[in-house]
Amino acid sequence: MIDFVGNAIVAKAKSIYGRRLKASDYEEMIKMKSVPEVAAFLRNHPNYDDILHDISVDTIHRGQLEVLIKKNAFSQTLRLIKFVQVKASEFFRLNLLQREIDIILEIIRSLISESFDTAISDVPYYMKQNASFDLFQTSSSKSLNELANSLIKTPYFAILTPFLGVANHDIDYVQIEHNLETYYYDEVFRRIHDNYRGKLRKELETIYLTRIELKNIIKIYRLKKFYHADFATIKNTLIQKYSRIEERKLDELISLPDPNSILAYLDKSEYQHFSDEKEYIYVEYYVEKINYNLAKRYMYFTNSVPKVFSAFLILSEIETENLTNIIEGIRYQLTDIEIKKMLIY
Repeated sequence: MIDFVGNAIVAKAKSIYGRRLKASDYEEMIKMKSVPEVAAFLRNHPNYDDILHDISVDTIHRGQLEVLIKKNAFSQTLRLIKFVQVKASEFFRLNLLQREIDIILEIIRSLISESFDTAISDVPYYMKQNASFDLFQTSSSKSLNELANSLIKTPYFAILTPFLGVANHDIDYVQIEHNLETYYYDEVFRRIHDNYRGKLRKELETIYLTRIELKNIIKIYRLKKFYHADFATIKNTLIQKYSRIEERKLDELISLPDPNSILAYLDKSEYQHFSDEKEYIYVEYYVEKINYNLAKRYMYFTNSVPKVFSAFLILSEIETENLTNIIEGIRYQLTDIEIKKMLIY
């Protein structure tokens, strides 16, 4: 029975991936001049026809289409999770945990900017049946105290408690984000440790350790290049608890006078085989290209259920981001060449 369920998850994940947007699809979409054109194209694509079937694409606006694209990715993930037996589902529900954290951070950003209406409109209510808290109550919060109270029955309450009692503009967003991110990875490695053994456990840990390492590199680059942050500020934002980079090497990267030297570090690292020859317009592209190629390798060359599922999530996230970049590129009237530079495929 376990083998049957596992085979079903792998087959379903690879089937959905097989229907992914191809290079020719992206080449066609980047030449489009309006959001309705993109929506009409996606409605005729096998990966998006269900979600857009009853939508009037002629009048759809940017925000609606982006929500539907994210909802489609979420629905596909849920279909895979439903195959999983209850005992093993903890690991597979990590994606839901990440989405909850994203919602909380989005609401905190709206509190700081006092864009309360935006917080309510941006919450993905299609997650209502799967969230561990009341989405409407949480998104209606007008202060960090109200937000924490709406999360009182979840682990997020304890994480937010040390930061309460301040005006919205004094909320320590950076430290809250760091603490939520640390909690997420604590859960990742606990769930891997509790559910898997031996070689598979090590391989799953490697997937997430790689993501942490690459995210830390992005943070160092962005904080140095765009915010001119000092050494202590940068180091305190990093996930050091699970870093594979030696502290001495991490300190060297933070101390580099030229942020672009960080790309040179990646070029000489183990990740050099997973990038490409494309000229990178920002470090996130470089890192996501590495993630994309690593995930593709897992999707093609393994039948391990948790590894295929992890790869599926990465590839789904990148496709969603590609579509968002196309839609935003059209909105800001970028050329097809400019939009193409932001896509990973």
